[in-house]
Amino acid sequence: MSALGQASIPADAGDARGPETSSGVVQRWSAGSVLAMLVIAAAALVLRLLGARGDLWLDEIWTFALLEPLTSIDQIFWRINHDNNHFLNSAYLYLIGPDASSLLQRGLSVALGVGAVLAAGLLAASRGWRTAIVTSVLFATSYPMVHYGSEARGYAGLVLFTLLSVLFLERRLDNRGSAIGFAAIVLVGFLSHLTMAETVVILVAWASWLAWSRTGSLASANLEVGLIFAPAFLAVLPLAACVLLGSQVYGFQFGGVSSFSLQTFAQGYGGMIRYLFGLPSLMSDWICIGTACGLVLVSACLWRDRRTSLYVIGTVGLPLLMAAAHLPNVGFPRYFLVSGTLLLLVVGELLGRGFQAGGRGFLVSAAALAAMLVGNTSSLLQFYEHGRGSYSRMVGQMTPNGDTTYASGHDLRTGIVVDYFAGRLGRQASLVPADKMCSQPPDWLILEGGAHEQFQYVQPSSSCVLAFERTDAATAWGFSGIDWTLYRRRD
Repeated sequence: MSALGQASIPADAGDARGPETSSGVVQRWSAGSVLAMLVIAAAALVLRLLGARGDLWLDEIWTFALLEPLTSIDQIFWRINHDNNHFLNSAYLYLIGPDASSLLQRGLSVALGVGAVLAAGLLAASRGWRTAIVTSVLFATSYPMVHYGSEARGYAGLVLFTLLSVLFLERRLDNRGSAIGFAAIVLVGFLSHLTMAETVVILVAWASWLAWSRTGSLASANLEVGLIFAPAFLAVLPLAACVLLGSQVYGFQFGGVSSFSLQTFAQGYGGMIRYLFGLPSLMSDWICIGTACGLVLVSACLWRDRRTSLYVIGTVGLPLLMAAAHLPNVGFPRYFLVSGTLLLLVVGELLGRGFQAGGRGFLVSAAALAAMLVGNTSSLLQFYEHGRGSYSRMVGQMTPNGDTTYASGHDLRTGIVVDYFAGRLGRQASLVPADKMCSQPPDWLILEGGAHEQFQYVQPSSSCVLAFERTDAATAWGFSGIDWTLYRRRD
């Protein structure tokens, strides 16, 4: 059998045997580890609640815009054919409504985000309690996990059900798990976010590699993998049918598509890696990618563990496949969230082994974990300070008398956000198209991007004399949000 397909004794297996590990000690360790997990989960909850404060941003609000014309909750699954429709989150928001507090609107993601921390610890527990604890700490404090675990979208569920699908698949591979349970996890993963397809591709490739390594027969491997994944395929089939049928009737829309380039690929994957571990900005995107992939490959050669092949496929193989296929939108780090989830597991296992080794290994792991915590603390402080942008304040400034007019450089995006917050205030803000600014001079002008903050006055049209003076600006930080600069017309 290949080294990547072999099984090994868990890193902390020594903790459960030998003269030092009487039943009393094992019980104390178990009680202590459970208590530690509860403390970590509580900390994860606090961090995500802090991240859930503040205004909803464009993509969260867009979901409400998609939900507005619906007359029943089932239409979420076949009538909304848009890449911003994350089914589980959309159903939750449909029930909660647009007038609830942002904290409640993000409540499902907060719960799923904390669940992902516990699932990561559970998945890492087979490597020993030290590995379980350090892995949970990484998932609890890593900025991307906090960010997506506090945003009203589907990415928190994607992380949670990716972790659970690995756990359930391993049980299936050991002939201990339920086929129905695994199928249910995969289905709910797709309901959380269609990027769950990345997870399934990784798991199919991993199971195929393990089966072929064990049997040496491609036919036997295909049969074994087919039997494992057939229930999951059947579970997802109705959802796929709804999406396909709806796209034929209503069409399918993308919020935006950016073309592929190696530079955007590096920005997306390298950015995800940098933020996962709080790495300094002076490390280039390619250095981040090379370091992470090199670490995974070296670990695969040293550990000789069944799960290392999963890590290689998910953190090296999938991104290479995405690059080779020239997929669009890879400049957004969120499209590498599945690979990032597996990368956190790799590092958690590596640190856990260092803690278990004691001596110099313990010190190196402790120093590395401390550096990651410092880096992520810096990211989280900036995230908490700026959030995903401040929009309601500006809409309130625009509409002190109830009604107003405004123009924007991005009519669709800005219009969705302004309409949402104006509606919550019970006011009206009418958008003036750019080609009608001269004939219908707007009272206000909203420009996107922080670069506009440096201009106190702007003249947006060359066809007529219109002058606007800056009155406010807000900066978003991190993976989500839009910088706004607000200008008022000077008469």
